[in-house]
Amino acid sequence: MAFQIIRHAFRMIFGNFGQALRVSIGPYVVLIVGYLIVFAMVGQTGAFAQLTSGSPTLPQNVGGIAILAMLALIPFTLFVLAWIAVSWHRFILLEEYSGVLPAVSGRPIWPYVGRSILYGLLIMLLAIPLFFVVGIVAAPFVSSGPEAILSLPALMVFIAITAVLSFVWFRIGLALPSVAVGEPVSTGAAWAASRPMAGTIFGVAVLLMVINGIATVAVNQISAIVPLFGIVVDIAVQWTVLMLGVSILTTLYGHLIEKRPLID
Repeated sequence: MAFQIIRHAFRMIFGNFGQALRVSIGPYVVLIVGYLIVFAMVGQTGAFAQLTSGSPTLPQNVGGIAILAMLALIPFTLFVLAWIAVSWHRFILLEEYSGVLPAVSGRPIWPYVGRSILYGLLIMLLAIPLFFVVGIVAAPFVSSGPEAILSLPALMVFIAITAVLSFVWFRIGLALPSVAVGEPVSTGAAWAASRPMAGTIFGVAVLLMVINGIATVAVNQISAIVPLFGIVVDIAVQWTVLMLGVSILTTLYGHLIEKRPLID
């Protein structure tokens, strides 16, 4: 069943590929332009270029004002990601088509951001004690030195904890599509509605971790050989991961809340 949901989500994206691009490409362009404008205003276009190149670090000469600019861009980033998610939810559930840019007016984008932040905080609160326990369990299995690594048992525990957090996210995140379509359900109602498929949802979380892991390794290998092509592949992978996550939530909401069948 977990594999069926993943497959259904992929077909949802690539069976409606043109619409998937319409709800996402325009907002992504807006996001990039917004970042470019802000970084140019603070005289840090070099930092922007390094960020867009996929580098995990910033130039050493980045000043505090650039850090503040990045912090100020967080709400903007959340808005754009929610804009994409809300537009996709509404397309699948309400057959609401998008133009070059998805509609913003009259769409519950900020409520979607607020609910997403709330769920993110809940996941963080759950993660703190779980990873504290992992740290205690893993300590005897970590090699010493600057290149310390986890042993296989400790790594398996870490993966299991991450899967549990993803599982909780999907169960409470089931309420996010309801916000997008203007018929919000409570977090408790989402948790209760997803109880009959709890095992399947955990399987979905594990499969997504496997897909993400394989994709990350592939992108790293490609980037090491052909860096420019690696950037393109990384962007495509990140887009697919975003749309896949939103599509899975849409699928679960449609099936568990609206009682739609899973049709492949």
